[in-house]
Amino acid sequence: MLRTVMPLTSNTLQPPVAASAAKSGRRGRLLLIIVWLLSAGYAGLLLDRGWVPHDEGTIGQSVERVLDGELPHRDFGEVYTGGLTYLNAFAFRTLGENLISPRIVLFVFFLAWIPAVYAIASRFASPASAALVTMLAMSWSIPNYSAALPSWYNLFFATFGTAALLRYIESDAPRWLWAAGLCGGLSLLFKVSGLYYIAAVLLFLLFREQGMPEAGAPAKGGRIYSWFGITGLVMFACAVFLMVRHNLSAVAAIEYLLPPVLVAALCAWRELRTARGAAGKRFRTLFQMLAPFVLGVTIPVALFLIPYLRAGAVHDLYDGVFVLPMRRFVFAALRPAGFGLNKDLTTAALTALLLVAYLSPVRRWAVKAAIGAALAAVLILAAYKPAVLALVWAPLTLLVPLVVVAGVVILARVSGISWLRQQQVMLVLTVTACCTLIQFPFPGVIYFCYVAPLLALALLALAATGKSSSVTLGRLLALFYLAFAVFLITPGFIYVMGLQYQPNAQKAVLQLPRADGLRVHPREAEAYEQLISLVREHAGNSGYIYAAPDCPEVYFLAGQRNPTRTIFDFLGEPAGRTQRVLDAIETHKVKTVVILTRPAFSPPMAPDLVAALRQQFPHSGKVAYFEVRWKD
Repeated sequence: MLRTVMPLTSNTLQPPVAASAAKSGRRGRLLLIIVWLLSAGYAGLLLDRGWVPHDEGTIGQSVERVLDGELPHRDFGEVYTGGLTYLNAFAFRTLGENLISPRIVLFVFFLAWIPAVYAIASRFASPASAALVTMLAMSWSIPNYSAALPSWYNLFFATFGTAALLRYIESDAPRWLWAAGLCGGLSLLFKVSGLYYIAAVLLFLLFREQGMPEAGAPAKGGRIYSWFGITGLVMFACAVFLMVRHNLSAVAAIEYLLPPVLVAALCAWRELRTARGAAGKRFRTLFQMLAPFVLGVTIPVALFLIPYLRAGAVHDLYDGVFVLPMRRFVFAALRPAGFGLNKDLTTAALTALLLVAYLSPVRRWAVKAAIGAALAAVLILAAYKPAVLALVWAPLTLLVPLVVVAGVVILARVSGISWLRQQQVMLVLTVTACCTLIQFPFPGVIYFCYVAPLLALALLALAATGKSSSVTLGRLLALFYLAFAVFLITPGFIYVMGLQYQPNAQKAVLQLPRADGLRVHPREAEAYEQLISLVREHAGNSGYIYAAPDCPEVYFLAGQRNPTRTIFDFLGEPAGRTQRVLDAIETHKVKTVVILTRPAFSPPMAPDLVAALRQQFPHSGKVAYFEVRWKD
């Protein structure tokens, strides 16, 4: 992964070429080491900064329940697939039961991810440009939000898998397909959105098969394979539509539906236009690629299934992973920001700059200096004018569909582009197009960061197809958005991301044993320190409290257990909830309850349950949006 791939066509080099290649390789390795150290230092300094309380509570409570011997989905309402919970349980056992331990494990994966990003970038650019794009990708990743959430791991595994597939393209060795499949299986175990990466690889392998010699050789019965492929592509497009239809709008259709459907349409167009080979040979070729990849996906999934098979809980796992998450389309869904004149104009301006960088070498230094000065002025203005910062942010989410449109046009024409380069570009483009679905159905600003590094690599891949691209202008734009992230986006944390610049306010150390020095906003630190102190004072000896809706962090920070199987109320069964809760409270001898009056996703607590709790727990105190009630 660490080497820079050179465009060599022979294993024997003339001495000057060999010397140049060796020099470039040494330079690439040196730049990678520098980038790795800078990334480690920058992300490491921000590792303990900021939190979203219910995210941290979900991590902590899920891990505690697994460590107590419970099985995700069968015994409690695991929010994700469950693989990450076991990894975080390992972190708790080895590093301590606190909120920082899972972040340290995330940081270790991040350190492995940086060389993978560079390995991909180095296929499309010089070592210097690859290093710059790696820094750009890094700046839009975990420094913005370091919670050990599965979406970061989806990004990491998609990147690892893409790097492995690039090696497969170069070597034709099936072990790289197996490695790419392993990444897909592990990603799926962390969060069901790992399916996006798996779908992207399947699309890419179909594309690659279309370029094999046997695909274009006229043969009788070749249409059988073609209709098989096109049917699969139509089914894929329909599946994407059925998923996004729950919260469909014009912007959602463009940002989430269009990219994956476009790459599928490209494959279908190529199949109808050029493929005529014998069906048997083509099926054999496709199977030879699919088999190691599917094997790689299957191995971790099969191992994960073993305890569920033994417990007869496969149905619980299926419901928890594929059925209950559909409720997020109702309770945890947002529509992306709509179009507007300002967004349209800034998108047009950025697109124009990218087109100029792609189509023209821009040799005049005066032009380059003017563009650089203008970009620097925009950065300065954005620090003081929220409207300017919002204008800079606005076109970013539209870049994915724009890049996919451009890539599909380039790959449809393929004039002067080698087959190797076509595959490399299609791979990165398809992974980006499919993984952008991670933003649906909750396109919070941080969700763009889960796909932004892939977008940076896709832009670089497209730039590599240009015959007279401006390297300097491309680097200026990369530096601009690197500085934009580091100086204007990251300091304000996710609550104002994309809206305005704010200096870092996540400075107060959360003085709670299980927080382990996590830095949060001073108001949150004060509120949670008071809340947890009050809960502990009245919790009693049963070891159980009841806290709802959507505040699992209270259980974890207070060191108390949850008497129900529910972490987020909207993922639980609403019918009979009040009686179930009251029965659980009685069974576990709960003495303290906490009512969150402003839950993040679920509706407020049912009035009949609130009334019953107030009757059973007559004493009360209020801290921020929490109502704490207890009985003697």
